[in-house]
Amino acid sequence: MFTSLFLRMLNRDAASHRSRPGEILEQLHIREGQSIVDIGSGGGYFTLAFARKTGKTGRVYAVDIKNKYLDFIRRRAEEAGLDNIIFALSENNRLNLPEAGLDLVFARNVFHHLPEPGNYFAKFKKYLKPDAKVAVIEHKKKGFGFAALFGHHTSPETILHTMENAGYVHAESYDFLPNQSFILFTVK
Repeated sequence: MFTSLFLRMLNRDAASHRSRPGEILEQLHIREGQSIVDIGSGGGYFTLAFARKTGKTGRVYAVDIKNKYLDFIRRRAEEAGLDNIIFALSENNRLNLPEAGLDLVFARNVFHHLPEPGNYFAKFKKYLKPDAKVAVIEHKKKGFGFAALFGHHTSPETILHTMENAGYVHAESYDFLPNQSFILFTVK
């Protein structure tokens, strides 16, 4: 029960005007038939949005470290009639994803949870198509809110440095999110 309440809260936050989900989706230029992975899919707000946008010929991989989170998303997908989502439990940073098969990697508010984000994303390159993009959205350390007080943030400078060392190129940054950075990368 607590898990369901928590995941609903995450989805409510992702859907809020402050989080600007429509603008995020617009900047990702998602097309029918694409393959997308949602790292740390949580309550599945963006997983479901990606599944709608990629359509019947697309694939969305919901990745999380907790089966109960994936089960929550699975129920919501069934209710919405979405059958293009593949659920992948991440254990010890091992994933079952198609090599050279992904168009987009989406990591929202998870960078700070990764023990070694540089190694994680360096190993992730084998799953990407040559023209794939990686979107990292992360809390900024701002004020005295939850993210700042509990270390749930990573500076844009650290993200840029980490990703460049992992073999990525900074493609674009967006500044429309008031409390988060939004950075797109491509593979070198």
